[in-house]
Amino acid sequence: MPSYEKFAQVYDKMGSDDFSIKMFKYSQRILTGLRYRPKSVLDLACGTGTAAVMWAKKNIETFGIDGSAHMLETAKRKARAEKVSLTLSKQPLTAFSLPKQVDLVSCYFDSLNYLLNINDLTAAFRSARRVLHDDGYFIFDVNTPEAMKTLWDNQTYADENEDLAWIWKNVYFPRAKQAEVQATFFVRQGKVWERFDETHAERGYGPREVKSALKSAGFKTVNIYDCLTFKKPNRKTVRIAVVAKKES
Repeated sequence: MPSYEKFAQVYDKMGSDDFSIKMFKYSQRILTGLRYRPKSVLDLACGTGTAAVMWAKKNIETFGIDGSAHMLETAKRKARAEKVSLTLSKQPLTAFSLPKQVDLVSCYFDSLNYLLNINDLTAAFRSARRVLHDDGYFIFDVNTPEAMKTLWDNQTYADENEDLAWIWKNVYFPRAKQAEVQATFFVRQGKVWERFDETHAERGYGPREVKSALKSAGFKTVNIYDCLTFKKPNRKTVRIAVVAKKES
């Protein structure tokens, strides 16, 4: 997994946190439908802390875990600026813990797709179960293999703003259900531009695989949606949102 050392500095400038904002609002609708009001939450793979800060602003005790120290430093600065309290720690997705159990675990923006095999995904689910109270909920999204095939394979994406430009070159490996991204960034530093490169890899997971891994980890799947809607996914769905409940 990449270190995000420099990516953390430009992540929000690229608007990469916008999807977490959408997922946070979507999660509120899901929780309203469940008639569930969490008093504590873990935002897993919290990144720059956008969603974690939003949870904390609702007077919910909020924990954040990420594998990148650089992302967590950005999250700390964001929490200070917003005058909210977060308990942040650097831990891997496959094996994490908290000082206390929480009511809800959230994990957004295909963070779980960085786990490249089903065993690691199941290990992450087991860790999520351990940190949840009985009957606590787990809400997350993942890219499907269809996303890897249609949105990533041999696709190049590019964009820019005043101080930043980026190019994403993608390739898909169907047997592994994995896609790899060669990301190139150009960041303005005064009168010059600095270039840096990162490689990212993700594996697509479909509803059946996710449901099976959740069951193995001790979760009941409550719902799987075509993400950001309340419709059932179909074979063309590129991202699913999953609502699971810890079975006591």
